[in-house]
Amino acid sequence: MNKISIRAARNKDVRPIRRILAPYAKKKIVLPRTAVEITRHVRNFCVAEKDGEIIGCCAFRDYGNNLFEIRSLAVNARNAGSGIGSRLVEFLIREIASRGKVKIFALTTSPGFFQRFGFKTVEKDMFPQKIWHDCSKCPKLNDCDEEALLLEP
Repeated sequence: MNKISIRAARNKDVRPIRRILAPYAKKKIVLPRTAVEITRHVRNFCVAEKDGEIIGCCAFRDYGNNLFEIRSLAVNARNAGSGIGSRLVEFLIREIASRGKVKIFALTTSPGFFQRFGFKTVEKDMFPQKIWHDCSKCPKLNDCDEEALLLEP
């Protein structure tokens, strides 16, 4: 098996990140991200790279007051289910936790995945910043099937 590295994203990764996110956004698993959005926040993304190809990505959002969200987790179809998503999330948890006492949350339809990292189920209304910023624009707003989870590493 070829070596897969997890690293901070760079500007040259914007196009591959968008390509990886697109099928997930189409299925309404993640929110769609434009190239402009990804470029503006590229420093908040990490990527999985195999033989020079970006095969997965994940991002965080800093809401201030030591509150962070893990979001935009996606792995290309050929590599899905091989543990790359876990490695991306672990990378971001370490990055965020290095900032001190933090709270990390995720909204997801796969709570079991995040519970493996120690996330606990909580009420969505704990994150009004998220609801105001992203959920208000989500096509699933009135029929949300996501659970909120929180980690305090």
